[in-house]
Amino acid sequence: MNFESSKSFANELDKNDVLGSLKEKFNFPISNPIYLCGHSLGLQPKSANKFVKIELDAWAELGVDGHMNGENPWFDYHTLLTNQMSKIVGSKNTETVVMNSLTTNLHMLMISFFRPTKDKYKIMIDTPAFPSDKYAVQSQLKLHELDPEKDLIEISTPAGTKNFEIKDVKYI
Repeated sequence: MNFESSKSFANELDKNDVLGSLKEKFNFPISNPIYLCGHSLGLQPKSANKFVKIELDAWAELGVDGHMNGENPWFDYHTLLTNQMSKIVGSKNTETVVMNSLTTNLHMLMISFFRPTKDKYKIMIDTPAFPSDKYAVQSQLKLHELDPEKDLIEISTPAGTKNFEIKDVKYI
């Protein structure tokens, strides 16, 4: 198949797309019917309202008892994705837990393991990072009385590659 930059070619690809029927399962913003933002939230599944309403109703009916009772007790909600996530990350189920947001997990990781010394005290992040992730790193530096302007090293993955090599990093 030769690529063509035409509306008819795009329509033909859409018509033959084996995943095309899934489009109807999502809400598209009225202001942006062509939605190319796949990071973060992405499009809302039409089924989301139903599942959120079930949990809101359980909260209304059970209050704090919803943690241990009801159709979907919240206490062990994290276990619902353990098996699938362990396959994705290549770990054992006993080594895997789905929790929080990436930014919250970054905070917890750094509060647990970032122990700056006189010689090792800088943090390196790939750019562009989500602003909230950068704020998490900056706050950890400040917590240890370090200066984010000097002690946060931002690097960019070289164009045309998926990662960088240590030899490409210029230490400051």
